[in-house]
Amino acid sequence: MSVGGIGQALRGLAQRLGGTRLGVLAIGRIVSPLQRQLYRRTGGRLSLTGRAPVLLLTTTGRRTGKARTVPLLYLRDGDRLVICNVNPGFERPNPWVVNLRAQPHAQVQIGRSTTSMTARPASDDELDRYWLQLTKVWPAYQAFYDNGGKRSVFVLEPGGPPGHMPGATASLGTGPVRRRRASGSGGDRDDRHSRNCRP
Repeated sequence: MSVGGIGQALRGLAQRLGGTRLGVLAIGRIVSPLQRQLYRRTGGRLSLTGRAPVLLLTTTGRRTGKARTVPLLYLRDGDRLVICNVNPGFERPNPWVVNLRAQPHAQVQIGRSTTSMTARPASDDELDRYWLQLTKVWPAYQAFYDNGGKRSVFVLEPGGPPGHMPGATASLGTGPVRRRRASGSGGDRDDRHSRNCRP
């Protein structure tokens, strides 16, 4: 079986398990950390999700102020990116969600390119437009939402404080999108508590 075929098979398995309590635990403790390291080492060329689009989101810990990185599935809408989490109700709020609400400026790595972006909650109209696409990418979103889960959908737009890096104090203001080659060194602190519907 090819690497792409293995990725598709793993994605299918993750989607089936992703709607279960055990699956959420396995994704957070095993799949997500492996995906993060694989993505960094290969610049996104190899993925545990097959051809499904994956990015690395680095947020600032709302309590620690340290950078936290997690792999996420995403949609692209022009220069905007859309990311989602649905809390199934049997776990605490997801760290990256609460971090973005507290500090909306983040770094996004797609392939080997890293960009400063600012997050905001999706509007009602955007939810209507994006939800079906999100659930096609990750069916567990719908399963959890149907069972009373709370969904959090964010739109990421290019820009942020000049020179902003998650985990560092930044001055207020906006500036041009900053792109640079990702080092792949893993120097930023990883989110050790990745959970729920993340590759």
